[in-house]
Amino acid sequence: MAEKNPDLSDHHQFSGAQDQEKDKSFNRANTTDTRATAVSQALPFAPHNTASSKVLEALSSDADHGLSEEDARKRLELYGPNRLKPPKRPSVMKIIVRQVGNAMTLVLIAAMAVSFGTMDWISGGVIAALVILNVATVASLESVGAPQANVVRHKPSGENITKTIPVEEVVPGDLVLLKNGDIVPADGRVLDGHLSNLECDEAFLTGESLPVAKQSEPIDEEDCPVGDRISMVYSGSQVTKGRARVVITATAMDTEIGKIARALDSKAKRNEKGFAAFWHKTKVLLGVAETTPLQIKLNQLAYFLLGMACITAIVVVASTGFRNVPLSVATYAVAAAVSILPASLIAVVSLTLARASTDLASRNALVRRMDAIEALAGVENVCSDKTGTLTVGRMVVRKLWIPAMDWRENEAAAVNTERGQAYSLETGSDPFYPRGEVKADLVELRNEASPELDLKRRTKQLSQDEVDEHDTVVHPEGLESNLRELALCAALCNQATLSRPSSDDSQWEAHGDPTEIALQVAAHKLGHGKPFLTHAKHALSRVASAHSHQRPPVAGIKGHYEPLVEHPFDSTVKRMSIAYRFVPDDRSEEPHILCLLKGAVERVFEKCTRIQDKQLSEGHKENTIRKMDALAAQGLRVLALCGKKLPNSEAERVTTMSRDEFENDFAFLGLAGIYDPPRKESAGAVADCLRAGITPRMLTGDHPATATAIALSIGILDKAYAKSAVMTGQQFDALADEQIDAMEELPLVVARCAPETKASILVRMVDAIHRRKQHTVMTGDGVNDSPALKRADVGVGMGTGSDVAKQSSNLVLADDNFATICRAIRKGRSVFKNLSKFLLYLLSGNLAEIVVLLIGLAFKDENDQAVFPLSPVAALWINTLTAGPPALALGLEPTALDAMEMPPTAFHRIFTLEFYFDLTFYGFLMGALALANFVIVLWGYYPGELGTYCNEVDSDTCSPVFQARAACFATLVIILMIHSLECKHFTKSLFQVNLLDNKVLLWCVVVLSLMTFPVVYIPRINDDVFLVGSLTWEWGIVFGMILVYLAATEAYKWCKRIYFRRHAAPKSARAPSDKTLRMENTIAPV
Repeated sequence: MAEKNPDLSDHHQFSGAQDQEKDKSFNRANTTDTRATAVSQALPFAPHNTASSKVLEALSSDADHGLSEEDARKRLELYGPNRLKPPKRPSVMKIIVRQVGNAMTLVLIAAMAVSFGTMDWISGGVIAALVILNVATVASLESVGAPQANVVRHKPSGENITKTIPVEEVVPGDLVLLKNGDIVPADGRVLDGHLSNLECDEAFLTGESLPVAKQSEPIDEEDCPVGDRISMVYSGSQVTKGRARVVITATAMDTEIGKIARALDSKAKRNEKGFAAFWHKTKVLLGVAETTPLQIKLNQLAYFLLGMACITAIVVVASTGFRNVPLSVATYAVAAAVSILPASLIAVVSLTLARASTDLASRNALVRRMDAIEALAGVENVCSDKTGTLTVGRMVVRKLWIPAMDWRENEAAAVNTERGQAYSLETGSDPFYPRGEVKADLVELRNEASPELDLKRRTKQLSQDEVDEHDTVVHPEGLESNLRELALCAALCNQATLSRPSSDDSQWEAHGDPTEIALQVAAHKLGHGKPFLTHAKHALSRVASAHSHQRPPVAGIKGHYEPLVEHPFDSTVKRMSIAYRFVPDDRSEEPHILCLLKGAVERVFEKCTRIQDKQLSEGHKENTIRKMDALAAQGLRVLALCGKKLPNSEAERVTTMSRDEFENDFAFLGLAGIYDPPRKESAGAVADCLRAGITPRMLTGDHPATATAIALSIGILDKAYAKSAVMTGQQFDALADEQIDAMEELPLVVARCAPETKASILVRMVDAIHRRKQHTVMTGDGVNDSPALKRADVGVGMGTGSDVAKQSSNLVLADDNFATICRAIRKGRSVFKNLSKFLLYLLSGNLAEIVVLLIGLAFKDENDQAVFPLSPVAALWINTLTAGPPALALGLEPTALDAMEMPPTAFHRIFTLEFYFDLTFYGFLMGALALANFVIVLWGYYPGELGTYCNEVDSDTCSPVFQARAACFATLVIILMIHSLECKHFTKSLFQVNLLDNKVLLWCVVVLSLMTFPVVYIPRINDDVFLVGSLTWEWGIVFGMILVYLAATEAYKWCKRIYFRRHAAPKSARAPSDKTLRMENTIAPV
């Protein structure tokens, strides 16, 4: 039964319904609520199954006057501000403990203790400084601004006031006025007599993607899910239609969203006791539990190196036979142990990921888990929704079709459903801009697709001359009568509203259901904007509607329409209907009732009996269905529009009759083909994915023809796609796992994913990909997408989606854009390669140090003590200052141009066979060259005298050793700097890479190379601290070894390039049809 409301003449009653995809989830969340959860903070009973008058009485409020200002102030003090509690900030001590609890820091602390214990203050001080640098963290919290609320309160005099207040000041008992577009500030009970077609979007809470129609009558069942309490409104939901007055029953953390926030803040309890609980806490402290997978891998590597460091220290001490171990050897053992550890690894990884996260955030990808950045690099599939992700999410009318042949202005065009007349509507960059040309197509609308939806056949593309010859612009002043009736229906059977841009550089704004917005924009383009039609001439609130400001508002219509009754869209019948009274401006025309109906074609035909003045035959229906299929094959969503006229005397009966009785005996007016156009960057992003060996897949609730057309237009499907590449959700879900695994390729498009089976379809798709030993990205925005988001390797939530979906995601897209996923993958690949680069640099440098330090134990002086090629302080200098900054700079390397040209398998593992070969080659090469210069100076220039006690003091007999150490030190440091440049690319020659694209690395190389000079030339620093001499002729052999390093490295890379060319993996079978199409060509980089 329709709701009769005499105030419906106010056009604000017909403000738009919020954007909701009809094909998305329609299931209420299976949330069971105890009676306690239904009782609010200020009420001893559940308000949803109690009369609103009793709720008002219990809250000491009044349906007409609300609370007094004094009462509201007292309640604010009692219940507190209406806001969710922010998460606890971690204490400084917890931050320090968390940062200390990793292998690198623990080893450094142990080494520092040994150094201070042996009274080696210099080495201990250097290590202490490194520990302090490693113990650092950055924490940030975000706050989300809240909207305002309109409340009714009264002054002491009894005068009512309606005021706008921040939502934090809303208290239990407040009367809140809700209208279309408002955000509900707190949980509230709908009041009797103050409800008008209220619908709210509660997808974030219940998982129901369609708006929920509200009622003021209490619910019979007390213990029912939140989604079934339709007499309540909930904090954070959005009003998509109608208006109401509600009394607030719960605020802040006592709202339903507050209970969710409290649950998310709580941690799962663990059942371990005794030693098991202690061991788990220890693992957490050491960083191998309750952290990201990437951090666990790095910490495990660190503990492995810790073991190797201990073995190295034992080897050094063993060189003395464990008898009379001098303090210098103990210090040397500590330096050797520390040298095997990439001390800056944790800091470099953290800073690299933090930089990548910040970079992605600036590109609308918000990272919730750092390891997601690494995981993105190796994905082979991207499973994405269509609407709003691959498409703009803004519907536009692309085609209109009426069952008449003549497009020219006339009053009696002949009925012709076999061919009919199609119109094309122009749309610019702003889909809501209510202007644009409408052209009559003289080329017949045909379905070029086969029954199997094979769209390989395309409509012939006309040249511009042919377009000018065949298409004719339709002017609002001269509409054909059938087109005028269609425009009337599009404008009036509609709740959407348009508003002008708020600034010169912004776009038009619209409120309402996206389908209705598209129809309203089309009506404006035809000169039949709803504001012109529903207002009397003297009270016209004009909105620019078509081409000319001078023309009459609506040609041929002398009067206005007043709404009488509305039957809102119902998903069960897939229709909406409405009735208006036409009020003429003068007595030359009689008033009448105009009834309009729109909806799904098959459901609308059930209520149609006529086309114009002719009976609607089965032949008419079949011809119209063929035209609907032709529009659907172009990727359009098709609606049917109908109307009928009744005498004015029927007004009372129309407002009281049932919906079934009202929706009968309509005349079919025509079809509207609505289109959600692809984003301009989607085709380029899909091409980049295909080029990178990544398969994009579309999972959508749309009709298969619509989904197929979109997939073809952006390249997910090619023209020769297999029949199995497109399936419906029902077909896919009906297959057993064995049948899915037997398919040569998984479907690229899964259409008609029904809400009740969507969760199962998404999870099964993820599982099928995993059974093929592949990785995938999965996007989602609804509650029922959450299982698949969790199961996917990288779950990507939509910024406009539900909070549950966001919580289940690793990454959240602020712009819901598929191209942003592509950017994130590219950044993930860049981070992966940068991790490989600085790990190779750090570990090969450490290996070079170990080669020098351990082999140097073979050099014995006349006291049978080992003479160190590097002093302990020099070893620590190389391991910290020389290794750390270039490693950090390598972590900030810009994304390689070929990042999206390599297959995903290149990003699955860092520690590959190639990595181990590189590590061994570079480590032994650099260590051997530095050690060679030590030997050349001692035995090539000097007679090989190693002096006495040259590890502790500078004596006259130690001059040759100090000179050799200086040559060894300078050689190793400068070669390491050049090695950092070589690590920019694993196969390209140093002379082929762009050294200027990372100026931070270049400055590190220059500055740290120059710092060698103060070390070897400044007195006291060189001989007392580093135990080296001042270099003279030795610079010749230092630069000679640099040339040897360059020659050997270039020869090694040349061999690698030949090998990889001969053993190159075959490229992906799929490639973009347009080889030049790239995302950068379709969207400006950020």
